[in-house]
Amino acid sequence: MVTATGTGLGSEMTASSEPFGNRGSSGVLRVAPVFASHMVLQRNKPIAVFGALDADCAGLEVTAEIRDFDGTTLARSHAYSAKELRHGLSPWRVMLPAQSEGGPYILRVTAGNDFVEYDDVLIGEVWLAGGQDNMELELRDSAHAEESLEDCADPLLRFYNVPETGVISRDAESASSWRESSSENSGVMSAVAYYFARRLRDKLDSDVPVGIIDCYVGGTSISCWMSEDALNSSEAGRGYLNRYRRAISGKTQGQFDLETSQWQGEFNRWNAKVLAAREADPGIAQNELDQQYGECPWPPPVTPSSPYRPAGPFHAMLERIVPYSLAGFLWYQGEEDEQYCGSYRELLGMMIGEWRALWSENLPFLIVQLPQWIDAHAAKDDGDPLRWPMLREAQWDAAQSIDNVYAICTIDCGECDNVHPADKRTPGERLGDCALHNVYGMEDAPVRGPKLLGFRVGERGRVRLMFRHAHGLHFAGTTPGSQDDDDLPSLVRMPDRSGFELAGADGVFHPATAAIFVDCDIDDFGDSKVSVVDYNATEFGIPINSRSIGTITLATPEVPDPVTLRYAWRSWGPAPLFNDEHLPAPPFRLDLTEHDED
Repeated sequence: MVTATGTGLGSEMTASSEPFGNRGSSGVLRVAPVFASHMVLQRNKPIAVFGALDADCAGLEVTAEIRDFDGTTLARSHAYSAKELRHGLSPWRVMLPAQSEGGPYILRVTAGNDFVEYDDVLIGEVWLAGGQDNMELELRDSAHAEESLEDCADPLLRFYNVPETGVISRDAESASSWRESSSENSGVMSAVAYYFARRLRDKLDSDVPVGIIDCYVGGTSISCWMSEDALNSSEAGRGYLNRYRRAISGKTQGQFDLETSQWQGEFNRWNAKVLAAREADPGIAQNELDQQYGECPWPPPVTPSSPYRPAGPFHAMLERIVPYSLAGFLWYQGEEDEQYCGSYRELLGMMIGEWRALWSENLPFLIVQLPQWIDAHAAKDDGDPLRWPMLREAQWDAAQSIDNVYAICTIDCGECDNVHPADKRTPGERLGDCALHNVYGMEDAPVRGPKLLGFRVGERGRVRLMFRHAHGLHFAGTTPGSQDDDDLPSLVRMPDRSGFELAGADGVFHPATAAIFVDCDIDDFGDSKVSVVDYNATEFGIPINSRSIGTITLATPEVPDPVTLRYAWRSWGPAPLFNDEHLPAPPFRLDLTEHDED
């Protein structure tokens, strides 16, 4: 598990076994809590409206309709509640026909003599924002929060925070609501999701509403967002379940309650001290805080009602909003799975598949590749464990190998020794551009950082790399935050600051000097053999040898016969390669012996 190195995140959590909160209830009728006045419904696809009836009303007809402000019915459908009970209730689902963007409307749901009515309902684009701490970090706690909150008023940008619980909470669901973006409301919205939604609002037609469903819990592993059945289907998933079972084995409810209460008190005291210290000295370093107050007391105890247990939030949060019609998913998570990074790719693919199966749709899935971070104490004592590079590789591979999955690179972001970096505008806006380009078809949205196309190993151990999307290829800065210093963009980098490393047969990596050559074609290599790495290089119908590319030559005297190469393969380290759209090259590693020559 990752060690928290900043003010702890999360909210108070309460428990109840009630299947639906009472805010959307009337007589025998219960509508899922995600439905509320001021909500945004998904445009241009059937709209799912769902809930449950009392057990003795199984088979009763339920009607849903959308009405205009003057009472005109725009859409109306009905369905019958199920005869088979679930949690003692009869579930129902009505599918309204697809509607274009618009509103405000009224959504009315009726069963027999009972009805629930919601007003100020908009139809537009709806995205689910999921994950852990860095998706959870709220706008009010992010960089430039005051400026953003002053300028965030937008009646067509709205959000809903799914109550953060490990078990279903009737009280929390009753208190939940859809809210429109304003300086009073948006402080508690995910900062990443806010900047994503803001980007869509700025670039899509001005009359298209955007809704965000925030569904995250800080400190959760990927196993928390999958079902027991999914986890049991793989050895990696069973590992999470077995560790959880061992953690709770033999304990009574009284012990769980005592452990949780003691931890919460310690956690609250630590947070209060750290917040006071930061207010007194905003520039205080995390290691100074740790020396004064000790490390953050994390993780919390694992209990049968904990949101940090496998499948907990999956049942208590995600299933509560299935199958609310969506445009797609945003995902920022992975930090908590550092210790088991070798299995993250398998579980990520399984989770994406399970979520899509729940919605019965191949929805777009946008991933934030983890930024830079390292625990300063661990780095000083033990060096870099190189787990975050493996997590980043897993996230990037999912985007390259799973249909309709995309990832944004944030290797130029992050803060050393703070796992909760304050800059959430950069990942949020890059996610927005990713959606605009890949989902909404806006080709001019900047999404392509320099991407490795191929390589050639030459004499004296020189390696020449060819990159696509390399207009204006250059080195800038070294690590996150250093781009603003006196380190001007350049075409040559010395070994300790290039981010490139080469290794020979012994497997020992050595930093390499890197020199950029711009505006080349593969034809410029004459009869040289080029090993192609990116086999999709002819996308958009443009042949490889007609594309303008950038090349980088690498060399280090310590490795005369290189067999392996890697770039930015550090939890925290040099990652200076950019193109003229200020987008970074993603980290990668490459076996120089396994690719066929082209």
